[in-house]
Formats: sequence, structure tokens, C-alpha cells
Amino acid sequence: MEITYSGVVEASNQVRITANTIKGQLDELNGRVKAVVATWDGETQRAFYDRHSGWDVKVNHMHETLLKISTKLMEATEGYHANDLAQSRRFHG
Repeated sequence: MEITYSGVVEASNQVRITANTIKGQLDELNGRVKAVVATWDGETQRAFYDRHSGWDVKVNHMHETLLKISTKLMEATEGYHANDLAQSRRFHG
């Protein structure tokens, strides 16, 4: 497997874009579901909200985790680049 700066940068960008896409889709789905649930009443509505509690926290946690992965990938390229420069200096005496 060949690792390149551009490949890692692209991976970082894709993770970030995908994280934001997933978050947006889940937020949209949540909004649609809540609109339907708002038309319910009684025990059914309460049971849904009991089961649904924590949804936002879990979605936000997943989103933050993916963004951290994206950031760590970018940080890895910086370290890799610094090491590459240091090694290249060996050839320059």
C-alpha cells in the first residue's frame, strides 16, 4: 500500500464530508419522524419519546468522532511531511 500526502488529505476530506452528510440526513430524518410523532398522543407518543431519548446526543457524538478522525488524518500528514523534510536534509549534507 502506498501512502501519499494527497491520499491522506483526500481521505480526511472524505471523512469530513461524509460525517456532515450523515449528520444532515439523520437530522432531516429525525425532523420528519418527530413531525409524525407530534400527531400522536397518549402512551404511544410517550413510548416513542422514551425510546428515542438520547438520539441527538448519539448522533452528535458520532459526528464529532468522525470529525476528530478527519482532523487526526490531517495531523498525520503534517507529521509525515515534517519527517520527510528531515530525511531529505540528510541528502543535502
